[in-house]
Amino acid sequence: MLHECVSDFIGELSIEQVEDIKHETCQFHDGKTFTANCTTCDQLVCLKCIVSTHKGHTFQDLSELLEANVDIINQIKKETLEKQWLVYIQKERENAQTGVDKIREHNEQTKTKIQNTYLACMEKIKRHKDMLLAALELDVSKAEERLALVQGKNNAVQKDLETIKNVLSMGSACEVIQLSLRLQSKYLQNSPTCLNENIISARKSKFLPRFEDFNVLGDNLVVPQLDVYGVYQTNLGLLSTIKNLFEDETWVAGIQSPVTYRFHVPTRKHSRAIKYKVKKAFVYSIAFTSGNTTVLMTFVNVHEIRAFNIQHMDEEGVLFTDTRRLFPLGIDVSLNGDVFACASAQYSNKMTQDTERGVLRISKTGKVLNFFVSDSESFLFSYPSCLTENVDGTVCVIDRKSNFSGRMVAINNLGKKLFTYERPSYSSPRDEMDLKYITHDSVGNIFMSDSCNNRVHMISKSGEFLAFVIGPDEIILINHPLALHADLYGNLWIGCLSESPDKTCQVMKVRMTYK
Repeated sequence: MLHECVSDFIGELSIEQVEDIKHETCQFHDGKTFTANCTTCDQLVCLKCIVSTHKGHTFQDLSELLEANVDIINQIKKETLEKQWLVYIQKERENAQTGVDKIREHNEQTKTKIQNTYLACMEKIKRHKDMLLAALELDVSKAEERLALVQGKNNAVQKDLETIKNVLSMGSACEVIQLSLRLQSKYLQNSPTCLNENIISARKSKFLPRFEDFNVLGDNLVVPQLDVYGVYQTNLGLLSTIKNLFEDETWVAGIQSPVTYRFHVPTRKHSRAIKYKVKKAFVYSIAFTSGNTTVLMTFVNVHEIRAFNIQHMDEEGVLFTDTRRLFPLGIDVSLNGDVFACASAQYSNKMTQDTERGVLRISKTGKVLNFFVSDSESFLFSYPSCLTENVDGTVCVIDRKSNFSGRMVAINNLGKKLFTYERPSYSSPRDEMDLKYITHDSVGNIFMSDSCNNRVHMISKSGEFLAFVIGPDEIILINHPLALHADLYGNLWIGCLSESPDKTCQVMKVRMTYK
């Protein structure tokens, strides 16, 4: 019997015990021993059996039969049990022992790594405890200095108001003229612009990772450390998009205001930002082509995507793509120059074939190449609103299911669905996510603004939940985050509602540091 044959049915073999295997006396004739084997009946018989019951049968001497069976047993022992079964079982035992040894070794290594990781974390906490406490105290002192400075400015303004009141009521003409000149040089030339940075002490943003979702011995996920750099106030009612052209120039647009703003944000932390009005149009999304010479804009009130020369934004631009019956929404430029755009004929909670919605793939010359609506199994989207192409070529699309519900659908450049992100793995199916906008950083981490929960989801490029990001409660709140953009300079821009009574929007600049 070959080894392969043995291994095929070894699990089916069994040994059955036979009771009373040593019958040496005849069960029919008391005291008579077996002397032969009846070959006719295949039964052991005694002398009385031979002359009575088995009379006329053929018989085989018991000693000859015993010798033949001994030879058979020895043959099985040498050729089968010792040469095949014993070798096979020995090999199986060695393999089992090797497996046990490997598992024990792996367990010991895992325990060591976990212990080392724990000790390293504790050491890091102890090492940075004093530094963090000192940073907190420094923040308090800076806040107190800021309060004193503001109080001093307030006192100066009150004093100027008192001076104005006295000069206007009792001063001469020369005194009024001199006061006017002083006020002009002091206030008009230094008046705040409509987009000013809130002068605050920058603090680490809150970072809420789900460590139980991590495989500490698996993929090496690169998660950045976030640091709030500045907050800029706008007079837009609802931000629809943020894109960064250069490190000191950021573009924003709001669908409730027919104005596109071009912000120059200085690299110095506490410098004022300057606003430029670009064009009167209801811009939903913008994207820059390679070389940063042309900007593409989608408009919610017309069925077209238009291209503009960045240096001559006062012009009307040129038609890039006519999307026919579809409204173009979110837009992004691919690494190879193609343009991906979300498009939909109308908004509906139900997925029907007669309602067109999907993702357009457009060439760099404006020709529609594909319209990704469904894959081989089902429709891809309910209402695609915005998208981004990740570093690995995956197109990540925010898909709205209702006004307060959404998910992320990842497809390849051929329109095949790769994976979806519905919610963090630990959350309840009833938990809604009001996903508004999506972006990615230089290592492929995906950020999605969750407006109803006042947070930003951070997931890996394969769809694994990494963390929630929110602002420090005592200083900055990410209040209903809307537009997002991760630029090429290591900054994350978050557009959200401000806490001012008029419900305008603010743009938060967050620096991302990778270890």
